[in-house]
Amino acid sequence: MDRADARVLWGAAVSAGGVRLEKGPVVAFFDVDGTLVCRDPVTGPGSFPTERVVRAVEEFAERGGIPILSTGRARVGIDQLLNNLPFRGYVSLDGAHVVLDGKVILDCCFPRAVLERMVAEMLRVGMPAFFEGTELCLELNASGGSLYNWGPVACDLEEMRSTKPDLRFAKVDFVDEAYGAYRASDFLMEELGYYNVGEGSHELVMPGVSKGAGARALLAELTAAAGAAPARVFAFGDSENDLSLFETADVAVAMGQAAPHVREAADYVAVPCADDGVAQAMEHFGLI
Repeated sequence: MDRADARVLWGAAVSAGGVRLEKGPVVAFFDVDGTLVCRDPVTGPGSFPTERVVRAVEEFAERGGIPILSTGRARVGIDQLLNNLPFRGYVSLDGAHVVLDGKVILDCCFPRAVLERMVAEMLRVGMPAFFEGTELCLELNASGGSLYNWGPVACDLEEMRSTKPDLRFAKVDFVDEAYGAYRASDFLMEELGYYNVGEGSHELVMPGVSKGAGARALLAELTAAAGAAPARVFAFGDSENDLSLFETADVAVAMGQAAPHVREAADYVAVPCADDGVAQAMEHFGLI
């Protein structure tokens, strides 16, 4: 059964009066920025969903569904969500770090030689960048100043090492201001995965690391633990880094404000995040 067939069958089940689980529970992966929470053009990323979206996630879990976070954020950026909502696990750092019921399923980082080359290239082309890891995040900026104001700043590899001796980082963020410098490095463009996540933000990841790969690892663990595959897998997102997650799901839901190519990849387009798109789509599909 392909995703198109799954969408038809799911719609028929909803129209017939509600969802019936075929195997295990329904699993739903939720992106954070632009999906669960809105990004303010002035203050930046939001921290917590609206009351309507909160209630939708809670009701989904109360009905036996399994909500999972799927985000480019590091673990520190999702603490409030994990501590206050019934998420069973999370795919963080675009799939580099995956946890289910407190068990670490995946924990990847840039190989040391690759990271050292990345830093050298960024310094060569003058590219400020924000390195994210599970334990710590820091900014690389040769000037010693901060473009991002998100954490400690290092001028070079040695300062990065003094702040984080093991140099375990799994993802890089940068903004439009640094995009020209990024384009000046063949190594960065050819050896790393790249996402344009919109609103002036960009991400670099290790080849093979994606939200989709992280979701598949989590689903395999969940299936083994439960002894049954999920009845259906939903994915909610709004950005380029959600496309691999959409491919993993039976039903992909894009927020209404998503870029055209993201909306085109979805099975259903909800209203925008600012209008509680997650809750609206969950109501549409009979998940709550």
